[in-house]
Amino acid sequence: MRRLLGQVQFMPENSTLTVLGDPELAEQSYSRAGKIIRLELDILGETVDLHIHVAQTQARLADIVPIAHAVSTNITDKVTEMVRLSGAHIPCGKGCSACCSYLVPLSVPEVFRLKQEVLTMPASRQEHIWQVCLSASQRLLEHPPLHLSDDSTTPGVTANQSDMDALSQWYRNLKLPCPLLHEGVCTIYNQRPLACRECFVTGCALACGGGQAVAEKIEMPVRISEVLGRLASELEGTGTEALIMPLALLWAEENPERDERTWPAEMMVGRFVEIIKASRSETTVTPAAPAKH
Repeated sequence: MRRLLGQVQFMPENSTLTVLGDPELAEQSYSRAGKIIRLELDILGETVDLHIHVAQTQARLADIVPIAHAVSTNITDKVTEMVRLSGAHIPCGKGCSACCSYLVPLSVPEVFRLKQEVLTMPASRQEHIWQVCLSASQRLLEHPPLHLSDDSTTPGVTANQSDMDALSQWYRNLKLPCPLLHEGVCTIYNQRPLACRECFVTGCALACGGGQAVAEKIEMPVRISEVLGRLASELEGTGTEALIMPLALLWAEENPERDERTWPAEMMVGRFVEIIKASRSETTVTPAAPAKH
């Protein structure tokens, strides 16, 4: 099955939603019609303070993703900085693909945004991504997970935690390459999924690939990947949905009407901020001692 995405015209990104880190800049630069919505969070004693300019217009689910990326980056930067200051080693970074065969769940907004990102790539790269997705999809069908509830194997349905653990191990055993990897490097690193952005470990990257080493996952005070899933669920009136990476683009093509739905941008961002604040957990990151390599 051949997908000629390169023939589809991709419109430039609009400025419906814009993150401004400096409150003075927010007031000076955005005097045009719209509203500034502020997000202030305490992250392990450090403050994340962002101002989001929202135009008085409608927004699609994909439009909120860059905002989610900016919030996630600010949170993870604070957490990882503290962990490093404690003396622990964090091997994660651009160029490390040790965890790129893990199951990566994408919320519905991320799926539609991913499709937009792929459409900006050269036709040859798009074709390669589609071929990898189709090949991976076939392998998933040939090797279904065992001992799971029926909903767990349905694309777009989030499983319970026990099933998710089993799904993660099943997926990892298949050793499927991420469709977005090229020669070991993520081709959309700056726009990578939230699940990837929020995955950090201390210790040695060799452990992520199943090697004889030690790594410990860093817990985040709030996971924006989960926030985005909940937001989409509320807006669309569905259960919380997630798509695994190889199936995401296929699913997006089959659901174009959901991609086109819009909501008032101010309402969307306001609710996004409310969910973040409500989801702020009391998890304390305890920096691990540096691992021996």
